[in-house]
Amino acid sequence: MRTRRRVAIALLLSVAAAAALTLTACSSEVDDGPQVDWASGFCGSVQDAGATLPLPALDGKKPGQSHTQIVTFLDALADQLAILEMKMKQEGAPPVDGGEATFRKALAHLSEASLTLADTLAELRQAKVTDRKSLQAALDKAGAGIDKAGAYQGPAQDFRADPELKKAFEKAPECADLIGNTAPLAG
Repeated sequence: MRTRRRVAIALLLSVAAAAALTLTACSSEVDDGPQVDWASGFCGSVQDAGATLPLPALDGKKPGQSHTQIVTFLDALADQLAILEMKMKQEGAPPVDGGEATFRKALAHLSEASLTLADTLAELRQAKVTDRKSLQAALDKAGAGIDKAGAYQGPAQDFRADPELKKAFEKAPECADLIGNTAPLAG
């Protein structure tokens, strides 16, 4: 069902926004270097922002209620992205060569995903849903935004592109709790 696919994509975004720290297993030997300390702080601070949102229970016989639940879900997702941005700013840039540029890139990608989600939410809020057909039309119209936002892999993708930070994420014990939280959804 196309509706469920769109909601699944939105869930993927919520998981990816903060918990896209798709990490490899952490070493039991912890290096207390500044990169590992930063990764530990980053992973610890974003865990709450990356809490998984449950998919809304959609009832095809109640399209108005389904519409409301989807909007509520996406509102909660937008809140999580805002919290993630705030926590990232509190942590600051990673202590590596080029860390400030990597940090700005990660924030820019997060901001782009947030803006796309905000536009999608605005479209969905304005949609007048009275039956299945109007719900599907609203979701189809918002679908491009949901698809674009759903492609966002989270800030860790930007950070892990740096070899020093990738190693730091692998060594930081706080990052181990995030492993497995980002299994891709079939769509």
